[in-house]
Amino acid sequence: MSGMSVWSVARSGSRGLSVAAAVLAVVSVSGSLFLFVDTKASGWARFWLEYPAFAAAAAVEVPEHGEGDLYGVDLPSHLCVVAPNCRIATLGYSNRAPIRYAADYVEVFEDTYGYGHFVGTPESGPYNGFGTSVCPTMELAGGWWWLERCDGPDYERAR
Repeated sequence: MSGMSVWSVARSGSRGLSVAAAVLAVVSVSGSLFLFVDTKASGWARFWLEYPAFAAAAAVEVPEHGEGDLYGVDLPSHLCVVAPNCRIATLGYSNRAPIRYAADYVEVFEDTYGYGHFVGTPESGPYNGFGTSVCPTMELAGGWWWLERCDGPDYERAR
């Protein structure tokens, strides 16, 4: 709801509509801001909104860890909602199965966080996320976990 909509409702003279419009505007702006600031909450929300795409991405063939491009392979275009760079990589192995990684954010050798697909219960890590040690911190569903820096506060709570 835009500020212009709130203004036009306020001009109509109905106090109840004005209050409702203002509340909706505040909720939409604060909710968006919260999801922008809290990466873990944003990751959780996006995962559940796009769950069918994540389920399909878990079946994409990925190269062996250390082979091919650092960022992995291109996802089919209809699965690009899984990762902003439209790629899925192999971070390593857990329980002798490859870990598929769809990065939500990457700054090589500095920071990365995103979604990791594990077969079974993941080992605690750390895993090499493009030069940053990442660990599973939040279980999502279907073998998918949220991965972020191992030295972050959420990692300590998840252990």
